[in-house]
Amino acid sequence: MMPELPELGVPKSAHESLPDFGPAAPADRMVTVDVDGSDPKKANEAALATLMDGASSILFWVHRTDDVTALTAGIDSSIAPVHLVGDLDPEALATQLHGDTQGLCNADPIEQKARSGQWFTGSWSGDLARLKRAEELLPKAMGAVVSNACVAALQGAAAQLAWGLASIEAVNPAPGRPVGLVIQATEDYFETAAMAQAARLLWTRNPLWIVGRVAGSTSEDAADLVDRGLQAQALALGGCRDLWIQPLNDSPQAARWARHQALVLYYESGLFRHEYP
Repeated sequence: MMPELPELGVPKSAHESLPDFGPAAPADRMVTVDVDGSDPKKANEAALATLMDGASSILFWVHRTDDVTALTAGIDSSIAPVHLVGDLDPEALATQLHGDTQGLCNADPIEQKARSGQWFTGSWSGDLARLKRAEELLPKAMGAVVSNACVAALQGAAAQLAWGLASIEAVNPAPGRPVGLVIQATEDYFETAAMAQAARLLWTRNPLWIVGRVAGSTSEDAADLVDRGLQAQALALGGCRDLWIQPLNDSPQAARWARHQALVLYYESGLFRHEYP
């Protein structure tokens, strides 16, 4: 028997939920690689090469909204979700995305305020209004409200969970639209799994798209790959839809190791044969 837990986001009316979201672990599992978009042409080439070698989702650090077309060229975003991080204008962004694009538009104003001391538009009301426009304009399968709970990673799993869900609650996302939650693994295996599991159980008003980030500093020791593999496993068991991998270092070999490790975990380990592994 699963104990009853308080729900922060109880649906106010009937709505359609995608089958791979909700309290049950998601059916679609994505291996996510981040790519810096300062040079759109090179970033697009890197993203396509990564998708050809095991990745199934791309997170772009977007420096200019107008670069999105070049960044995503050749990517079928109805199959390979794209997550766009940056100070993004909803109107300009909507014209560059296909109607069936999946992913997250990650312009979290609360994280922006916490990190820089400033709102994107100069005020909370302005940022909130921009998020509401994004919900109206962006593709239906793209989350316009995202909480970057990694900002509280140093304070542990409970702090991330509290920060992330409170941030989503503050924005009051439109019912039925997917919302994003980005969390980072902790040093405790079971705590990490429980954090993701709790988020899925506590927020049910919207489809919750959880991106789990593997943590770790740069290393030349291949043995550290074991620690990152355990973090990835805990995030996956908790129910993250996307596993945001972090290679040991900047070498092509480390990037391949991280991608292939995630693929084995998701598709060859047999871990996901139960609703609550």
